[in-house]
Amino acid sequence: MHRFLVELYLALWSWIPTGIGRKLRGLFLRPLFRKAGRCSFATGVILAGPENMSLGTDISIMDRCGLYAQNGSLSIDDNLSMNVGSILSANNGTIHVGKNVSIGYYSVLRAADHIFDKKDIPIQKQGHAPGTIVVEDDVWIAAHCTITPNVRIGKGAIVAAGAVVTTDVAPYTIVGGVPARFIKHR
Repeated sequence: MHRFLVELYLALWSWIPTGIGRKLRGLFLRPLFRKAGRCSFATGVILAGPENMSLGTDISIMDRCGLYAQNGSLSIDDNLSMNVGSILSANNGTIHVGKNVSIGYYSVLRAADHIFDKKDIPIQKQGHAPGTIVVEDDVWIAAHCTITPNVRIGKGAIVAAGAVVTTDVAPYTIVGGVPARFIKHR
C-alpha cells in the first residue's frame, strides 16, 4: 500500500510544467525522503524507495530521470546536476554521490548485478548480487555512460561519453571506452 501512496503522491505533482512545477515538486516531495535539502525535480521523474534516499541541497534532477533505492541506499551530497533520462539505481545495493557532480544525458549507475550461476533457473529469477558505487566530489560523468557495481570514481575524474566503467577510476583522471580505460591525467 505504501508504494501505491507514494506513486499517487508523485502523480499529483509530476505534471505541473515550468519552473513553478519544479519548485512545487522540490517542496512537496521533500517529506518522502529520509533527508532532503533544496531540490529541483523536472517532469516525469521516477522515485522508487525515496524513504531510503538522502539528498543534499542544490540538487537538480532533469526530465525522465529515475532514482531507485528499494532494498538499498542512495545518498547524494550537495550540488548534483543529473541530466535528462539518467538513472541512479541503488535497488539491492548502495550508491553514494559526492559534492559538485554532473551526470550527463542517459547515463546509468546500477549498484547491483544479476545472479546467473544456475543454468536450470532463469536468470531473472535468481535475484541480484548487491554492490556499491561511490562517486567522489567534483566528478563529471558525460552522456550515455554506464557505471557497474563495486566501482569508485575518484575525486575530480571525468568519464568520457559512452564509457562503460567496470573498475575504479583514479582521482583527476579521464577515462573512456568500453570497457573504460585511462586516457590521461587532468
